[in-house]
Amino acid sequence: MVVFFLFFLQIYSYSQQPASSLLWRISGNGLSGSSYLFGTIHAIPANKYFLPEEFKNKLIECDNMVMEIDMANPNMMMELQNEMVMKYQRIDSLLSKEDYQVVSAFFKDSLSIPLMMVNKVKPIFIASFILQKFVGQNPVSYEANFLKLAKDNNKHVGGLETIKEQVSYIDRISLKDQAAMLVESVKDYDKQKKEYQQLVDAYLTGNLDAIYKLMIETTKEYKEFGSILIEERNKNWAELIPAMIRKSSCFIAVGSGHLGGEMGVIHLLQNKGFTVEPVN
Repeated sequence: MVVFFLFFLQIYSYSQQPASSLLWRISGNGLSGSSYLFGTIHAIPANKYFLPEEFKNKLIECDNMVMEIDMANPNMMMELQNEMVMKYQRIDSLLSKEDYQVVSAFFKDSLSIPLMMVNKVKPIFIASFILQKFVGQNPVSYEANFLKLAKDNNKHVGGLETIKEQVSYIDRISLKDQAAMLVESVKDYDKQKKEYQQLVDAYLTGNLDAIYKLMIETTKEYKEFGSILIEERNKNWAELIPAMIRKSSCFIAVGSGHLGGEMGVIHLLQNKGFTVEPVN
């Protein structure tokens, strides 16, 4: 189930607004111009990727490109690799002998990855390999495309948090809980693959209510860890974003899981007096 939850962090996007959209305009409250919020999905099959020209133009109109982390940081991958590693544990010590055999066989047969190769990697990151199998070969990343578009148009690129800050939230889920989620992801693979396809279809149509319903019905991890991985980060971002958009216009792209709901970035910015409305 952890794979589904990781995907949820990227695409969950329920809103109380009457219109559905992945792109939202931020204006008012003394701003000299508009900034934008875009809800991303971490990876999507190439044949389902879409980005309207109007959305690209909104990014080009802005002074800055802002994502969850600064993807233009040349040290980003090295920092992430360091944070993914367990210092005092190994995956074979976190799983029972029976569960280790189940997970190991799945990774060898379905992913062609010997589990021993990632023995020191935190379980929640090991599970991300399963998500890659859902997406298939040659997945497309909105963040990577936004980064290229920003660089091609000489935009300043920034982030709302560092790699260390982002992983610190994940680290608040115990390794034991992460390991249990990994085992469940392997055992429920077929079910989660089907649910993944349903979520992608909802994302493609911008059907935010359908996404919300699917996640609430299928993702128990959200109830347990959503306040840590989503709500706390949303509060922090809602404190950072006003200063950014008052200084200069920004195109802000974050996982759609952070946009909607009472504790979503949209609602939190509205509570601060900004007008946040969908761009259809």
